[in-house]
Amino acid sequence: MKFLLIDDHALFRHGLLLLLEKLPGDHEFLQADDCEGAFALLDGHRNPDLILLDLALPGMNGLDGVQRFRELCPTTPIVLLSANENPQFIMDGMGRGAHGFIPKSAKPEVVMAALQVVLAGGTYMPSLRALRPPVSGTDSQALTERQREVLALLARNKSNKEIADALGMRVNTARVHVSAILKSLGVESREDAARVALGQLVVSDGA
Repeated sequence: MKFLLIDDHALFRHGLLLLLEKLPGDHEFLQADDCEGAFALLDGHRNPDLILLDLALPGMNGLDGVQRFRELCPTTPIVLLSANENPQFIMDGMGRGAHGFIPKSAKPEVVMAALQVVLAGGTYMPSLRALRPPVSGTDSQALTERQREVLALLARNKSNKEIADALGMRVNTARVHVSAILKSLGVESREDAARVALGQLVVSDGA
């Protein structure tokens, strides 16, 4: 299995490499400290099986890098890594095509579990509730402003496409927002999220 690790801290890359070596099978590692160096490594080489990309990089940042990697390696899953756990950065990265986000504060066993989910074809995103001070009960106030806008439309039974059109975002971004809202509110379905919105008057008047 071939991995591409992009982080400007060599010590962090080394620690991540040691974790990846615990995955079954033979491994090949490509390492770069910025996006431009990673693009050069990909030139003439077989696409990696997984890209691990730091958000805060010199030169091109990780968010912009996601889009470029999607063009160069359209089928390769991308996992974002960052010490910045701002939910908006997570949503933006997932909306641009990343398959997962792992906080750099995560424990090794969490990192391994997340990578296995992504390598199996899934997506991994930590609960947004875990990235902010805990709140008591199910509370829509824990959501970001953008998520509250999505939730208001969700409560009106709008589809992901209708939400995307109304808010000027990609359908995939709307889908990621909905998934994050369900996790943050601790509910299982769009209907349950809508009930929370209605119960807490998130839904404003109008269409």
